[in-house]
Amino acid sequence: MELRVVEKSNELLRVELPRGEETLLIPLVEALQKEEKVVEARYYLGHPYLERPTLVVKTKGEKPQQVLKRVLKDLADLYGDLLTDFEKKADKVKA
Repeated sequence: MELRVVEKSNELLRVELPRGEETLLIPLVEALQKEEKVVEARYYLGHPYLERPTLVVKTKGEKPQQVLKRVLKDLADLYGDLLTDFEKKADKVKA
């Protein structure tokens, strides 16, 4: 997946995602909003043919890219565990 950092500072991070990847934004923003240092986490879809989906993270006391990395790792662990559990249980079910 090709991400494009549009704006980066000590308190703000704006990242564009490829079109068609906006479904990832919902669980990502929900997880970011639970973080203590996150002041604001939101996304914009914009026009489907003219703009790319954009994630905006604003923090206080920690760089937003550090928070985003931590949340992405947590989500990867969560969904990785879910996949492992599914594979174990799916093998036991007879079709």
